[in-house]
Amino acid sequence: MTMVLAALPLTTAVIAAVPQDADDLRRALEEIERLKQSNAALAEKVGVLEEKVVQGNDATWLTGQRANEIRAIVTDVLTDATTRTNLADGGTGGYDAKKGFYLASADGNYTMQIKGETQLRWAYASRDIGRATAAPGSPSASTSDDAWGFEVRRANLKFQGTVVDPSWFYEIKLAFERSGGTAVLEDAFIEKQFDAGFNLRVGQFKTPFLRESIDSEAGLLAVERSLVDSFFTTRRGQGLRLEWESDVVRIEGFYGGELAAAGSAPYSIVSGSATELNAGSALGIPGSQSTSFNAVQTDYAFIARIEAKTGGEWKQFKDMQSYRGEAAGALFGLAGYVQQVAPISGTNGATPDVMWSTTADMRIDFGGSNIFIYGVYRDVSLQEAQPTRGGGDANDLQQWGAVAQGGYFVTDNVEAFVRYEVGNSDTDKYRAQAAVDEANAEELSILTVGANWWPAGVKNRIKVSGDFGYAFTPIVDFAASGADWLPAYTEADGETFGGEWVIRTQLQFLF
Repeated sequence: MTMVLAALPLTTAVIAAVPQDADDLRRALEEIERLKQSNAALAEKVGVLEEKVVQGNDATWLTGQRANEIRAIVTDVLTDATTRTNLADGGTGGYDAKKGFYLASADGNYTMQIKGETQLRWAYASRDIGRATAAPGSPSASTSDDAWGFEVRRANLKFQGTVVDPSWFYEIKLAFERSGGTAVLEDAFIEKQFDAGFNLRVGQFKTPFLRESIDSEAGLLAVERSLVDSFFTTRRGQGLRLEWESDVVRIEGFYGGELAAAGSAPYSIVSGSATELNAGSALGIPGSQSTSFNAVQTDYAFIARIEAKTGGEWKQFKDMQSYRGEAAGALFGLAGYVQQVAPISGTNGATPDVMWSTTADMRIDFGGSNIFIYGVYRDVSLQEAQPTRGGGDANDLQQWGAVAQGGYFVTDNVEAFVRYEVGNSDTDKYRAQAAVDEANAEELSILTVGANWWPAGVKNRIKVSGDFGYAFTPIVDFAASGADWLPAYTEADGETFGGEWVIRTQLQFLF
């Protein structure tokens, strides 16, 4: 049909050019007749082609292929448009600076956030051992003066979100150990949020005691938490927590299994013919994390914590920084716990019976700088009285520690800090076989200075940290491998402790 229509202008042109004489008219009419026949033949061919397009086998395959391609294109376009709309509204999935990678149902009731944390560390520890001998009760360690190297201090993977509706929250967190890389379950709980600020958490999670432990390790001021925290923290436990929160007050109560307590009591250590009673951070109570219901026999374990804030928001106190431009505010906390621990066989009664502890803390943010101070006291009653130095016996330990630290942003993304910590484990009185100058294992005194740098801006996913710490006393009872302080030694024959210092650098990456 297209060819026929195209021929019509040519026919019109021929008629317009017809001369008036008879011969010319006859020739023109003959030419018109030939054109008509040619147009008729072309029309027939076009009709056959149209019929093949509609009915022919080859044409049917071509039409079906085109239809499938069109359907695929339309589906892709619609899917892409729907996905973009849903992501913009926080729908089906994607990545968000606060949420991390996430998935969500269309109605938002079922969600999952996937977060990760990696801390890559290099540390150098130096001790002036000299003629020192291992202090009784100190964890076993190399006697070399210096040690340095790399480690993956933390590598964590966390899954959290909601089920049923946004009031049901869950979290599962896996941590990969520094030695061997074995995956360990840290958190596994579900939390129900009720009206009027109440929520109930059940499972395994951080116990609400020390403020320094509660804050995330990703938001620490120094490269690592203090040794006071490592010694007195209750770590993670299994149980339930009831919390109530208002705009200015938060109250938490915990009931569960055994609470961890490092260096909480002397243990019997046989050396030759003498039995020495010692303490050390490696010889404490492990706690109820990742244990079966009958693995740890604790008669009871309770924690209570109350916090009050003036100014600022609760979320800004989840880390230990006060960024420039952030609201000024203050947070005050008071907490305590009590537990009764079952006897441990083979320790001659040198294990805790009833123990209680209390702590008070204060944090003030100035919007670009902050200070944080806390103290902690722990009283431990032993199962049986134990012999002490100089004769007599005792059945308790009165342990204490304190930390003061402050940070200041010298630029928008560089923070300088200083920290001092001091403590006493009250264990030297049980080192009955030790010489006077070898019993200095219960004390702690450390000064740490350093800086944090966020190369892509504060509150981002990359942080570089570095600090230098100096110990004025031997690190024995308070030693903690995760903080890179090597167990130190006390001097013999009247010599004095030569000091220990540690340099730590760390690259932190969050996703």
